[in-house]
Amino acid sequence: MSSQPLEDFLKCVKTNPELRQCCSECHSLDEVAVLGRSHGFVFSGIDIVKHQAEATLRLSDQELAPIAAGVELEGHLWLMRIVWG
Repeated sequence: MSSQPLEDFLKCVKTNPELRQCCSECHSLDEVAVLGRSHGFVFSGIDIVKHQAEATLRLSDQELAPIAAGVELEGHLWLMRIVWG
């Protein structure tokens, strides 16, 4: 399930350093969605989770190995981490 507004927003983030900085200051994916909405892109934090999950499922085991080992991959806009609580 592709969200075109989310795809368009991500393209803007990749090319706009100020917008990328604003995204990095968000504390949740819902905050990223609010930021996107303020720039005219309507999507939700849930849409971001689904987008990331779909992108992850397209990766091969070889591409997933560094992620599983905790290596930060260049080109990703955000990182997921496990928080034990």
